[in-house]
Amino acid sequence: MTRGQPEAFSRLLIDKALEASGWNLLDTQQVSLEVSSTTGRSDYILKDDRGFPICILEAKREDKDPYDAKEQARGYAENLKAPFIILSNGVVHYFWNFTRKDREDAYRIEQLPSRTDLERLKLKNLQPPRPLLTERLTPSSLAGIDPDLKLRGYQIHALDEVAKQFDEAGRRKFLLEMATGTGKTLMCAALIRRFLMTRNAERVLFVVDRIELAKQTLETFEFVLRDYKPVIFKTARHKPAELMASSVVIATIQSLLVDRRYREVFTPYHFDLVINDEAHRSIYGDAREVLQFFQATRVGLTATPKAYLKNIDLTQLAEENPKGLEARQLRDTYHYFGCEPGLPTYRYDIVDAVKDPEGPFLCLPKIWDIRSEITTKALEEGGWTVTVNEQEESFKIRDLERKIFTPERNKLICEQFFKNALRAPDGKIGRTIIFAVNQTHATTLTKMLNAMQPEIAITITSRIPEAAAIAKDFRDGKREERVAVSVDMLSTGYNCTDILNIVLARPIFSPTEYIQIKGRGTRLHTFKVGNTAYKKENYLILDFCGVAEYFEDKYDYTVPLNVPRIAKDSKAKKVSTGEVMFEGQGSVTDPVPGDEPKPEIPIWSGTDIVQTTEVKIVGPDGEKVDVMTFRGSYEKDIKELYKKDGAFKVAVDGEDDDMIETIMSERFFNRPNMFYTPGKLVQAYGVPAPTPTFVYGPLGKKEIPTKERIVEDTVETIAAQFNLRFNDQRWVDAIVKMLVDDKDARRRFNSRDMTIFNTSQFNALGGLEGLLAFNERDNVFEALRLAPIVRQADLAEF
Repeated sequence: MTRGQPEAFSRLLIDKALEASGWNLLDTQQVSLEVSSTTGRSDYILKDDRGFPICILEAKREDKDPYDAKEQARGYAENLKAPFIILSNGVVHYFWNFTRKDREDAYRIEQLPSRTDLERLKLKNLQPPRPLLTERLTPSSLAGIDPDLKLRGYQIHALDEVAKQFDEAGRRKFLLEMATGTGKTLMCAALIRRFLMTRNAERVLFVVDRIELAKQTLETFEFVLRDYKPVIFKTARHKPAELMASSVVIATIQSLLVDRRYREVFTPYHFDLVINDEAHRSIYGDAREVLQFFQATRVGLTATPKAYLKNIDLTQLAEENPKGLEARQLRDTYHYFGCEPGLPTYRYDIVDAVKDPEGPFLCLPKIWDIRSEITTKALEEGGWTVTVNEQEESFKIRDLERKIFTPERNKLICEQFFKNALRAPDGKIGRTIIFAVNQTHATTLTKMLNAMQPEIAITITSRIPEAAAIAKDFRDGKREERVAVSVDMLSTGYNCTDILNIVLARPIFSPTEYIQIKGRGTRLHTFKVGNTAYKKENYLILDFCGVAEYFEDKYDYTVPLNVPRIAKDSKAKKVSTGEVMFEGQGSVTDPVPGDEPKPEIPIWSGTDIVQTTEVKIVGPDGEKVDVMTFRGSYEKDIKELYKKDGAFKVAVDGEDDDMIETIMSERFFNRPNMFYTPGKLVQAYGVPAPTPTFVYGPLGKKEIPTKERIVEDTVETIAAQFNLRFNDQRWVDAIVKMLVDDKDARRRFNSRDMTIFNTSQFNALGGLEGLLAFNERDNVFEALRLAPIVRQADLAEF
């Protein structure tokens, strides 16, 4: 190497980085400098606790990309039998575990590994992990912990999808988009067990955005993962031995961020797996720094991902405003977890949960839209106009209880609640959550409710002492009150299954927030009165602010999300969800939950009456807001194409599949906004069908068949074609199901690998001996290889 000031400066930075990671540069048993060998001279040799080389660190000038020194460093490492390589210019560092085949390339790291980190990685190299899929999951996989613990089919499919991509494609980022109430915590426990038992992880970090959620998660993890000593970071950090002995650490972003505690307590290699609950909130700003610090596999969980790249012409934006593109990429949930726009690793939405053949696993609401005279006028363009302090003023729906108090409207809300609320089978008011405008409004409603029916309601907001404990007792049925009045403390992550009523006493302007609040009631529950069981079939949303109508009829889901920007006066307000409201963020004038109204706010002394009521039963296809994901956007756009493109309309009306395929390929697929493709449609709908199927369905021409129906039709077609006997047809049925669900099985089947039939589902049919008795086997197999269902399944992985 050429010595000089630039490289000398890089070495100063590298020295500091090594010292920050605990290396003693003056101890030759830890670090040797400028060591010559037959292959050249190594800049730094880092040593293990026995003094043997464990890592070669190759230094480059600050203006050079250290990645280019890979092969040079490999020669030094091979000569010294060191398993690891670090490439650094003092600012940018790469780490290379070059002896591991599954880690062939060097990758960026934020901080240099400590001696302990390298020792642990070396041990892992000696006993490499086994593939995740070797730890097979079944519905009864957790039965050894508790016979009542059962994994559902969609949970197993989600975890197997992660495992397939981890094992076969080497992916290390995953996004699971799961509807609220679909058992994400239990599913994560199974995911963590699989990583730990296969040695793909030794330590796991589970990140939540509120301490209440951390406590709820611990309840499940202490039961399902008790052998791995789960702890909450906020309390366990005071007991270092307990914290370091734990394989599963649950932490809030806030507790990790305080004084950058995560850097002091942990090294970048401490955790092998990091799971982000409510991932759409935890990838911004300082929170993003925390997550990127850890060199680990990342799994994101969310019901409501933020799609900042949706409906954006990425090529045009890159040319006109590259910084704008970067800002969107930084905030887009899909992009952060390495997914294409709108397509997570696995999606299971509320519609899927309601329609699941094994279910239903969630229930949908009845929506009772009740509008008073004040509400109706406040929802109009001109607002509710009244005289206040001898001046005429207009108030929109967002202003009520923030800029003017309306006691009579609040009284009407309480009266209508008692009149219309669903009751539990025991005759009592069903358990209820009321969402108020702010904490003062919540207290006001609680007082009114208790005046009408003593001890019926309790306020649960952040200013109430022991609010988390009260919320837990309310959830567990340990309190007599039937109604919890909150602002947004109970809007996410609150698992109270017997909720029968959700009351919207405040407006909502974000579909994300609306979906989260709706999710408080979607969970199934069985009520028991004496010896009789009653199943919860639906729940009621009492909407006093026109929220449902807004998201059904007025909200424009096609408009790209605004990228938040910090207000010029830097007075951004943090809300209790951990998000920040910025100037220019969507509806910045919308109410920020938790804000306190000012004392001088006027009180309206006039009356209010019910003006309109309307009941809507949400069907199995959900509301518009429920399906405005990739699938919903596609259906809107395909209807637009049908409306505007005459040739396409003729092809669809004439059921000309070939022309539909041609037009879709030439005029619709791979457009610069959503980048629709046949494979993405197969993945989004979970159905291995050709493109015309996904055209006829949204246009109401033909129903999109289920995957099970397509399998059944394929089996019946082949059985009729070859006049198969009953037992042979059972073989075809089992083979088709395997081919549709298993990419590796399709590959092996197409390469004529007969070992795929050495599995339990085929053993039940007689194993290989039974297969040999299948007379039409070769002809049937060839027909299956050409079958549309198999070809379509290759477009996407289920």
